[in-house]
Amino acid sequence: MKTFDLSRIESTNLDYKAQLEIKKPKSWLKSVSAFANTGGGHILFGVTDDTHQAVGLEEGQQAASKISELIAAKITPAPRYWISELEADTEGRICIDLFVANGPAYPYYYSQDRSREVYVRHGDRSELASSNELNNLILKGQNKTFDSLPSHYKLSDVSFTLLNATYKKETGDELIFPRDLVSMGLLTESSQVTNGGLLLCDQGF
Repeated sequence: MKTFDLSRIESTNLDYKAQLEIKKPKSWLKSVSAFANTGGGHILFGVTDDTHQAVGLEEGQQAASKISELIAAKITPAPRYWISELEADTEGRICIDLFVANGPAYPYYYSQDRSREVYVRHGDRSELASSNELNNLILKGQNKTFDSLPSHYKLSDVSFTLLNATYKKETGDELIFPRDLVSMGLLTESSQVTNGGLLLCDQGF
């Protein structure tokens, strides 16, 4: 059984639960979703939120099993996590450290009845993801970014004279079109300008 060094963990990656809520698991499962979507983190069960006192859980072994059961039932897709026992200040009790890793199968949903919600970390709070945050998580799960997505414009619709001039000034060489634009992620193989390309084209779309 180990002790836990709180000083090495940022507050944005740490939650405290004095007890394990089984009837209202959303109180901590939303943090499982948030940590899986945002950088990973620890949930310490049996530790008070205000004083961080390790009061412990009465039935630690059963609690660990229930945590795994509720994560499997309520969080999709299945996140990567590890459960460890920690020393408690109260004799005969243990605390539980639930470490949730982030990614890679974003987004991670909290499911309840017929609804699904996505949570992210904002500071030390687990909050519902905005539409933009959700879209970015979906793209992240597909190993894509917004800048890399193709736009409705083709290379024939735009020009990159300013970019070419800047490139020549810095390197002494001129860009080779369209090869270099593709390698920079500004153009797809099918000559569609990406969103990143639109930001750098002369037209300023």
